[in-house]
Amino acid sequence: MNLRDEKKIFIFLLFFLVLFFTINGSQADSKLEKIKKAGKIIAGTSADYPPYEFRPISDDDSIYGMDIDIANEIAKELGVKLEIKEIVFSRLFDAVNKDEIDFIIAGLSPTEKRKKLVDFSVSYYKALQNMLIRKTDKKKINSLEDLRGKKVGTQKGSIQEELAKQQIDGAVFFEEDTIIKLVEDLKKGKIDVVILEKPVAESFSKRNKGLINIECVSGANFLGSAIAVKKGNKLLLKKINEILAKLKQNNMIIEFAENAKLLMKGEKK
Repeated sequence: MNLRDEKKIFIFLLFFLVLFFTINGSQADSKLEKIKKAGKIIAGTSADYPPYEFRPISDDDSIYGMDIDIANEIAKELGVKLEIKEIVFSRLFDAVNKDEIDFIIAGLSPTEKRKKLVDFSVSYYKALQNMLIRKTDKKKINSLEDLRGKKVGTQKGSIQEELAKQQIDGAVFFEEDTIIKLVEDLKKGKIDVVILEKPVAESFSKRNKGLINIECVSGANFLGSAIAVKKGNKLLLKKINEILAKLKQNNMIIEFAENAKLLMKGEKK
């Protein structure tokens, strides 16, 4: 093969790659157009994470929370209806990549590992990490250092699972699909602590008189929470970021968080 032939092959391959990425890019960016045409946007969540998303104890099967309020605002701004699809937390990324849902909103932290799977919006809320323990263990557990030799529970696939294993030495780790199961295990004495975001731990301690939450000072989640979309959905992500910026500017996300806390107390609906 001479130099001229090699150049022809190179130009052909280059043209093919440009065409491939152009077609795939346009398909991904058409996601927003498809949503508007369908008149519906589907949000995926895991409804066991108050005040982000939860089911009130005395209520129907509806899901409430600050994330649900944000999702409603996104649908409203796009001029479409909102459908909430509840999915086990560890399956959410698979669901968005298979187009079963249009975006994930579930108190997600945009870690580098997760960025390889999906594209994230800007952060919309930040919280510290807490330990949820039994009141009877208050004198035994006051810090992460006290968890050596203890049974530590985290939600499968969560950032708390990763943080716990990084920061707690000599503990035995247990993972469950739902936080509700972890809290039940804690109450029954099967585990000694559950690592959760502060507002989530506060929510469960208020619902369960035998539990209290203690702040993990070294476990701050500086990444905050963000919305995830399938990689390449640039136009949808851009629109979501614009909507989040507007909500943050008007302090509406803080308002949503406070409303969610009141709802859990039965003071607002």
